[in-house]
Amino acid sequence: MRHSTLFLITGILGLFFGLCTVLMPGAFYEFYGGILTDNGKYAAQLQGAAYLGFALLFFFAAKAGESKARTAIVVGAFIHFLIGLVVSLKWQIAGVVNAWGWTTVAIFALLSIGYLYLLLKGGE
Repeated sequence: MRHSTLFLITGILGLFFGLCTVLMPGAFYEFYGGILTDNGKYAAQLQGAAYLGFALLFFFAAKAGESKARTAIVVGAFIHFLIGLVVSLKWQIAGVVNAWGWTTVAIFALLSIGYLYLLLKGGE
């Protein structure tokens, strides 16, 4: 897999999840079996803002050539998705999230594998 392809996939996912959590945090979390208080909606919208910022980062980085900056993005993304995998799997196994939560586990697992591959593979 090429850096540009994985960056574009990550950007699209970030855009989707970012828009959902910024524009309709309560409904989005209800889809996964959660109920948000106003404080939870606030935190979800801040999380969505971060997702949107990261989506733009990945869209712009998709055109970047081999560089230290691109490597730093890959390392950061790998760490993010690996931690996200552990956290989402923990809460999924604990039964806090409904069956749709497995999609989050799968997304984090696949992206972790993708970014690990890029780290091991090196440049394009």
